[in-house]
Amino acid sequence: MGMTAEQAQPTLHAVYPETVYEVGMLGWHFAAIHAAWPHLLLLATLCTHEDEDPEARVAKILRLLDEPTIYFARDPDWQQWHRALNPAQGEPPPIGETIGDLAERELTVLRAPELTFQRIQLDSRLEITLAAAGSTRVIIYALHLLCTFLRNPEGIGNWLPRLVAGWHKARRDAEIVRQEHRDEVGRGQLTDLLIKQNVSRLMRLAQNPELQDLHPVQVTLAGAEDETPEDIKEALQAQPD
Repeated sequence: MGMTAEQAQPTLHAVYPETVYEVGMLGWHFAAIHAAWPHLLLLATLCTHEDEDPEARVAKILRLLDEPTIYFARDPDWQQWHRALNPAQGEPPPIGETIGDLAERELTVLRAPELTFQRIQLDSRLEITLAAAGSTRVIIYALHLLCTFLRNPEGIGNWLPRLVAGWHKARRDAEIVRQEHRDEVGRGQLTDLLIKQNVSRLMRLAQNPELQDLHPVQVTLAGAEDETPEDIKEALQAQPD
């Protein structure tokens, strides 16, 4: 099972093919990894597993509002979502048109726990070691997503939609239990919106040459439960040959 999240800070180690790398390409590659991190972290925050308690599944979105792992720009769109999901006492829940309108907006991540380059080895072959600020289960899951993303950025269009489709089904099953609560419907819609937006951004990012032309031949995760989560494994194995 490996060490628990409390025992060590997880690190990602990537080894690249032996070749001569242009400094400019390396810079863009490292920047692309940084750009992908907030999106992977948000997906890890919102993922829903089949063995989660129904209350935990439906309430997940509230942690973004009350105890956020990441922070969104305090623009009018996010403030409107905040009011819609947490109406003041005595106010009626938002109407369907309001939720539908908000679902068309794009939300911008303002700040997320940092991903730092602990070590970059340029002699012989390129090797890098990345570490995240914190060692919560969310961050460890996000690092597993990053491992999968780096191994094969071209294949993200196959495994990532399958992965989030499983989350969607698990959450919908939980919401059926609480379908009498109208506010849970709005929270589910915001969850779907954020997942859809960040999947789309990751898929666009994966098309960049600095990721497709330069990606590691070996990626490992240390200092955490290093076994790839079952839902990620299943999404990868479901890909066509």
